[in-house]
Amino acid sequence: MLSPIIQHSVQLVSFIGCLGLWLSQPQRAHLLRVLDGLLVSEKRKTISDLYRQQASRPDPKSGADFFRESRWDAVDLGQRRQRYLLKQLLQIGQQLGVSNVVKVSLDDSLGKKGKATKHLDVVDHQHNHGESHGKRQVYSNGYVYVALHVQLGPVGYTFDTRLYLRAATVRRLNRERRKAHPELPLVPYRSKLSLAQAMLTDLATLLPDGYQLYVLFDAWYASAQLLNFCRRQGWHVVCALKTNRRVNKQRVDHHDHLLTHKHYQRITLSATPTTATAPTYYVRTVYGSLEAVRSSVCVIISRRHKGDKHPKFFACTDLSLTAQAALRLYQQRWTIEVDNLYLKVFLGLGDFRLQSYEATTKWFAVVLLDLNFLQLQQAQAYAQTQTTPPLADFIYQHRQAHFQTLIRAVAEHAIATGDVEQVIQRFILPRDLLN
Repeated sequence: MLSPIIQHSVQLVSFIGCLGLWLSQPQRAHLLRVLDGLLVSEKRKTISDLYRQQASRPDPKSGADFFRESRWDAVDLGQRRQRYLLKQLLQIGQQLGVSNVVKVSLDDSLGKKGKATKHLDVVDHQHNHGESHGKRQVYSNGYVYVALHVQLGPVGYTFDTRLYLRAATVRRLNRERRKAHPELPLVPYRSKLSLAQAMLTDLATLLPDGYQLYVLFDAWYASAQLLNFCRRQGWHVVCALKTNRRVNKQRVDHHDHLLTHKHYQRITLSATPTTATAPTYYVRTVYGSLEAVRSSVCVIISRRHKGDKHPKFFACTDLSLTAQAALRLYQQRWTIEVDNLYLKVFLGLGDFRLQSYEATTKWFAVVLLDLNFLQLQQAQAYAQTQTTPPLADFIYQHRQAHFQTLIRAVAEHAIATGDVEQVIQRFILPRDLLN
């Protein structure tokens, strides 16, 4: 197995330097090793695997200690990351001349873990929305986080991710801490809605005046609590609705039956990377009040075709928007699904083996930093070329740059020493270290 990282990526070093992090030199070295390793490693992304990518052969135990014991603040890192990325996003938006509409997508995601990881603080039996249907409720062993994505015109980035722990999990952890580790702070319980509101508040605090927020989320988050919270801040909402939600004191699916006399409006949405062509829908609208929500809404009843017996329902608090404009806004939520794909599949978010809640929180902060590094390159590429390369392209370029550096180093070392065995020992990881 080759160890391709001879020296850290110049782009990555520059990116970290721009954040103004309060880190010592050893801490900065560990951070760069993890960030670079996450991008280069093509398989598992445990700390040991990441450190095997380094030709300098650093001790992986020190890498684990960087998360477990090293005194650096994940919250401070996150705040500096947020400020820098938002500043870059707004500058690129101004450069492109896009409108002042900021689309904010909100969602949570489940990452499955093996049964052997039950002892980790953040791993528990979590409700699996994706596999649950009707009365069949599925629970999976894993972790859950809530994510917030910010989009300005064609460019955007993941603003934040926050771990979610069930109330029962928090109680168990705090009982254990009081007994075995009284020096540790208690783990706070935050509901998914509370986490969402906190992230939205942090974003609004950093956003300059003059920008209009549209908050986008699915039916699970479409609670009166979150809708009212957004409207109190002056933000508009476009969200999906469950069939049992009441508009004008009647279920939305009942409204659909009452509107059989009303003609459908045929609308076309925008094509996305997941749709080869622009999709077409047939819609009807109902205006009124959503139960327990203090703002009037437009409810959109949407079908893929006129004979579709399973319509979908959406609500929009901006009554000036057409159904087409509202659904085009909601369509922007696909970006957060892409975020989750890259976090979990390409960047190894769920490969952690860290015991404590605090160490895992640090791991999440670092992995998100890597995703933001890629997203910033993507935004800069769009500003230059008016095209949006997939994030995978930048991962590939990053790996290629390292392997080119490796080939040059191997060739130069072989020429200088004339000793092939020495070259092999220098750049190929010994078999005993692979296990």
